[in-house]
Amino acid sequence: MKHLNLLFFLVFSCASQQNSTEIYSIQTNVSPCPEDGDCTFEVLSNQSFSIEKDGIGALYPKVVDGNTIILKFEYKRNDIPNTVDGQYRELVYLELNRDHLEIDLKEDELNYVKALFARLCFCRGQTGYYIINQGQLSIKKLSESQYHLKMRFKIDEVPQVISEIDEVISFK
Repeated sequence: MKHLNLLFFLVFSCASQQNSTEIYSIQTNVSPCPEDGDCTFEVLSNQSFSIEKDGIGALYPKVVDGNTIILKFEYKRNDIPNTVDGQYRELVYLELNRDHLEIDLKEDELNYVKALFARLCFCRGQTGYYIINQGQLSIKKLSESQYHLKMRFKIDEVPQVISEIDEVISFK
């Protein structure tokens, strides 16, 4: 029994530590979110991501430790009662250089921030990750510690619910 308790202690005490972040989001200006779900905005400091391809050529993000900031917006539709495989989510990933937070990008310039959209559902042939290359993104400084992010975008490959993000990001 002592060994089991020791094993339990070691497993949970050695779990990876989350990086303490200096950047966080204040959701006073919550993005337009459909009434049938919830939206969240997350800031991952000291992270980076690359856009990879799996064995069948489908895209996916690979997040690793790094010196950039990842912004992750998620819309999760409320589950439909009495349905199997009824979950539906949309995600948007952006990678920012912490030294150049003020930006104004349009169309193909969105590649500078690796703009990536995900539609995750049981939607045959209409699910997966897609590069965002239509739209505009602007991040403007509001004060010494706050920035306003505004993004409008369009994906042609699949239907989308979320097409706009409007958030205030604050620094501690």
